Amino acid sequence: MRSSSTLALQLSSSLLMSLMFITGGQAQSTQEQQLRVARALDSPTRAIAHVLRDEIRRPSEVIQFMRLPEGARVLDLYAADGYYSYLLAAAVGPEGRVFAQNPVATDNLEDVRQMYSLADALDERISIADLSNVSHVRSDFIGLPIEPASLDVILLAQLLHDFANNTDASAIALLQSLGALLKDDGTLIVIDHAGDDDQDNERLHRMPAAQAKRLALAAGYSLDDESTLLANPRDRRRRPVFDPMLARNTDRFLLRFVRSP
Repeated sequence: MRSSSTLALQLSSSLLMSLMFITGGQAQSTQEQQLRVARALDSPTRAIAHVLRDEIRRPSEVIQFMRLPEGARVLDLYAADGYYSYLLAAAVGPEGRVFAQNPVATDNLEDVRQMYSLADALDERISIADLSNVSHVRSDFIGLPIEPASLDVILLAQLLHDFANNTDASAIALLQSLGALLKDDGTLIVIDHAGDDDQDNERLHRMPAAQAKRLALAAGYSLDDESTLLANPRDRRRRPVFDPMLARNTDRFLLRFVRSP
């Protein structure tokens, strides 16, 4: 596995040099970012559990879809054990900053165990990989200790359905609070498990893409782009996302929103 990855990295380096020569500064920044991500994907400081998720999460392509500016300030909401935070740290570069948020523990014992376990795993990864540009933020989802209008990108990965399946109002409130943290030209990235309107999506931990678009529109966003990059037509949407038969390889939508003028 390492030999093929090393070859790909060498090819990426050659491509980088060619593009720098041909197209100049802007291509240089984009290609340098992709090269940093490629190195991070192949780094021995990555968790093995993260590597095993790459095939279905396609992180390099997802990060390209995010259109991160060099030195970006990014929020990874509910970062869990830091799968995306680790790679975003490479993408934004040493001048950037990743805020990896995890919620404070609730009174639910199972939630307490899971949250502390995931948070400990993230802290361990930050230490092992020396991710000096990652800040682990333990806070509620709304009222984050981040300066308003200071973020370039917010990543909402497989989380919006939890709010939307509660009430529309709770999802809209979350999106509005996040919008206040974005710069005028900032973007919101939403990844979630696709569901159907005629299913019990609360039980399945899913949501229709159309619902996500509707809620974002109500919260003051406009759809900037969408991708089928994470689509899986073999997914059986009547199954919960934790069903062992799915192996977490669900049909997922990928949306990019900007704040409406």
